[in-house]
Amino acid sequence: MAVRHGSINLIINVFIYILYIIIIPIIIYDMFLIAQTIINPNKTPDFFGYKTFYIVTGSMEPTIKINDIVIVKVEDKKNIQKNDIITFKLENEIVTHRVIDIAYNNGTLIYTTKGDKNDVTDIEKVEFEQIEGKYVTKVSKIGKMLNILKNKYIFGLILILLIICYIIQRKILLKKKERKYKREEYERKRGYNKM
Repeated sequence: MAVRHGSINLIINVFIYILYIIIIPIIIYDMFLIAQTIINPNKTPDFFGYKTFYIVTGSMEPTIKINDIVIVKVEDKKNIQKNDIITFKLENEIVTHRVIDIAYNNGTLIYTTKGDKNDVTDIEKVEFEQIEGKYVTKVSKIGKMLNILKNKYIFGLILILLIICYIIQRKILLKKKERKYKREEYERKRGYNKM
């Protein structure tokens, strides 16, 4: 019975630590971005110069796939070159495509872009002010999960679950301490009686 109880405690502890490792960084990241959005609602929030975007189309396959998360870095004009992948605003959309040409038009720097899977270049030209950042890396296939976590009800449910797990963990630790104290007390009394 003790082994079974110990196994349950181990499973609970592993589950709690996994939750901590996954959820706490996401909470910190989300709170940081929320604060930035409140301070400057017209600007896409970044995390120390880095931004993340969820890919919903296959226009950049096979390089970047649907449900990938791309991480881009805010860059100067001089650091964006031909063949770089950039993320930019296009009216109400956010697009991640490759730069295939850079030119000046009436003194304004213009970027021609194209999705790797697309046969033709994008109709709209991109100005530097529209660029959110230059592609750094991607995290494959977790976009759907992170998108689910953005739902305030699911996020709230996870927070409640995290609090419940923390309370359970504290109770387990307190019981262990109590058992240890009782065992030490018993052994101390037994040793005293022998004397």
